[in-house]
Amino acid sequence: MTTNVKFTKEIDFHLRQWQEMGERVQKHVAPVLKQQDELQKAMKPVLELQASLQKSLEPILADQEKWQSVVASFDIPRYTLPDLGLVAKQAEKFKKSIEEIISPAFEELQRSFKELPPKTQEALILLGNHGWYLDLEMPIPSLWKLKRALEEGSVKMVEEELVQYFEERLDEIETSVVRKFPAREKVIRAAFLAHRRCEYELSVPVFLSQTDGICKEVVNEHFFMKQNRKPRTAIYVEKIAADTYRAALLSPLAHSLPIGASERERGPIFAELNRHMVLHGESLDYGTKTNSLKAISLINYVAHVLKYDDGGP
Repeated sequence: MTTNVKFTKEIDFHLRQWQEMGERVQKHVAPVLKQQDELQKAMKPVLELQASLQKSLEPILADQEKWQSVVASFDIPRYTLPDLGLVAKQAEKFKKSIEEIISPAFEELQRSFKELPPKTQEALILLGNHGWYLDLEMPIPSLWKLKRALEEGSVKMVEEELVQYFEERLDEIETSVVRKFPAREKVIRAAFLAHRRCEYELSVPVFLSQTDGICKEVVNEHFFMKQNRKPRTAIYVEKIAADTYRAALLSPLAHSLPIGASERERGPIFAELNRHMVLHGESLDYGTKTNSLKAISLINYVAHVLKYDDGGP
């Protein structure tokens, strides 16, 4: 599979905003197209009048000398044509209206594409700092909405929305992760079953351990191991840094986030889901629905962004 095909797959879900921008352009252009239609309707009588005049004069002009005396005895109908200068002005106005609408729309599209990688990275890191990870099926406008809400301090609202979102996507996520990693099917399905039974003390550790295993399997690096205070998966991300959007999409793998924070990084008031504290028995209150869904968001994210990048199905 070529790099271009992999890249296309990878960003397929996240460039849906282009469609929305296209719809926005269409919405702005619609009034102008209506104006064009009205202009054409206004010109129709003029064109019909010109055709009628030409048709009435054709037999006379065909035998001008023969009918010269006859023509002299008749009053040729006088046709008052509309001011074509006004029509020309309307056409020029229409052209200018199109340019004024289309040009800013495409400038916005170009600017949005340039801003996409840094904005995506900011959003994903912000989500990661609260224990959540991107689902590639999530529409990009929803990602920006969550980013703004977190920046405004609406953590509880974001948490409630993401709990509902991932709970509704549970079946699809389970199916897709198992399809990508069939050798892990028994363990992964057991973890999802535990989640559905509200046995979160069992589901969370399994999701975290399988996330680490998937990382090792795909990129030969452990998700939760560090080197120079950075996740070892950062080594993998840095290799593709030139591809700015792919690097942005993988940015949570290159940053130290709460899920993998060391004891020194956690501090005395640390309250986020943390792999070390769960698997080493330091945390006794991790068994909640929210934490289980956070762990599901993590394994779903890692399974898909790494498998796409590796050229997998």
